[in-house]
Amino acid sequence: MVSSSDQLTPEWFTRALGALGPTVTDVRLEHVGGGAMCQMLRATLTWDATTEGSPESVIVKFPTSDAGTRALAQAMRMYELEVRFYRELLPHLADVNTPTCYFAELDEATGAFTLVLADLSGRTRPGDVLTESTGDECTAVLTELAHLQSASWNSPITAAMPWLADHQRTVQVFDSMPAGLEPWLTRFGHALEPPQVVLFETVIPQAGKWIRAWGGPSVVQHGDLRTDNILFSRDPVPRATLLDFQTVRLGPPGMDPAYFLGSSLSTETRRCAERALLAEFHDRLTATGVSGYDFNDCFRAYREGALYAVYLFCGLSSQVAPSERIDRVIADQTRRYADMALDLEAAQLAGLR
Repeated sequence: MVSSSDQLTPEWFTRALGALGPTVTDVRLEHVGGGAMCQMLRATLTWDATTEGSPESVIVKFPTSDAGTRALAQAMRMYELEVRFYRELLPHLADVNTPTCYFAELDEATGAFTLVLADLSGRTRPGDVLTESTGDECTAVLTELAHLQSASWNSPITAAMPWLADHQRTVQVFDSMPAGLEPWLTRFGHALEPPQVVLFETVIPQAGKWIRAWGGPSVVQHGDLRTDNILFSRDPVPRATLLDFQTVRLGPPGMDPAYFLGSSLSTETRRCAERALLAEFHDRLTATGVSGYDFNDCFRAYREGALYAVYLFCGLSSQVAPSERIDRVIADQTRRYADMALDLEAAQLAGLR
């Protein structure tokens, strides 16, 4: 594993990618982001021989250098979850489009990790949460989400994975969220309208009640399904590739579609488009084998799921190191999610108002 770019030497890549055969003789590194919780670099590799399986470049992902943010990620086991997703869960999700993973290692004692993933930059374009998604992009993401959910729908295989199925871990995270309300309002409250502030003041203190009321059906949740965590193919009708599985868990099926559409569409567009998009999503679930779950069930789960982002952004974002982009994203997303929860009467449906 690595903790800094200095460790990404030709020798390290030769060991990490040893199954591919040749020796790496040179490495050129380029920072490509990674979000708040991680560092991410593109490594362009020179090999001493060329084989079909030797990539010209790869993406390397490892923990952030910010101590506070890293401690938060480790406390929530984010690094462990992503490594285990690629090593243990992905083999059971054959139809879900994700990057090829060449290397995935975790130090369980410290929570440190390293991933080496396929570099898809030549064939895809990254999503941007600050740019509204198109209808085709929404359809592409919901198609991949339907594959993820149908493959894990009430699955005994995923239920037998303790690291994934441990609901108490999620309960503990949500139990801690009320403490974040005051610092969050201090940092971001100026960006909200009064009804939005009232929503947060009403539901955040009841985070523990909300999480304990989760019911079936059970699916694998991505947990942070927004366009910053998605790549789109350059085809006229794009296909989506899902990234960043640091919040993966088992839970109800309505949260990921609500989180994604609430993030990706302006309030006005979402109000017009969400029912049609959700109907397409439900059709794909049915086509991939899900039964006993009609559209009314799907829409109710979606309404219930609209509160997930309200909790997540308030409970965690106040602890993330500030930057101009991060603060802009949080303020913009929070307004959209608050509007969504109010429009869908999510708090009333959950018995919180």
